Amino acid sequence: MKRNQKIISVLLQYFTLVLCFVLASSRTKHRVGSSSQRDECFHRYAYGDHHQSLSEWIHKKNASHYSPIAPSYQQALLKIQMEGLKHGRQVTAGASSCNLRRTADISSDTPLRERAVCNFEYVLNYNHKRIPAALTEVKCSCSRPSMKITGKYAFECEPLRYQVRVLMFDDNCNTFSEQTETIALACIPVIQANGDAYGTADFMTAIKAEAPN
Repeated sequence: MKRNQKIISVLLQYFTLVLCFVLASSRTKHRVGSSSQRDECFHRYAYGDHHQSLSEWIHKKNASHYSPIAPSYQQALLKIQMEGLKHGRQVTAGASSCNLRRTADISSDTPLRERAVCNFEYVLNYNHKRIPAALTEVKCSCSRPSMKITGKYAFECEPLRYQVRVLMFDDNCNTFSEQTETIALACIPVIQANGDAYGTADFMTAIKAEAPN
């Protein structure tokens, strides 16, 4: 009986080691993937401190740099104190209203924000439970470009959206999950939906309908 128990014990240890080896191999294969991924420093770096460094660097904020995603034209951004971070807050001066008169002299040095066909502002996407907590995104100022620019062409202004990977915590900041946040990084002119490119800004499309009984 003791001999059988010893054999069973050895077999259990053997199968446990095999299972651990299979799981470890599976994790390694899942993490490394193709040869191109193995060339990435993320997989070649021997230590684990880069995770903490990246998290702190992405989340770092001050009055002039409060988002890891920001326009290269930093002069357009307002300085905001940390206690002033609020979701939806406009972080650029209101200089792109729909009726704003365009600058007559346009050059290659003129900021894109002042040359854009669709006017826009930068606003703050803020969530204290998220890493990063602050993201800068674009908000279209007008529903359509100025008719002085587009003429008879039927264009609309729509946000160009991207998905960003984030970490989202629970209400008590005890656990987190990997999620995606959708933010707008541009406001672009597009042909009006269900319309003719040569239509007018206020055209209507007739829809056939049966008369009520």
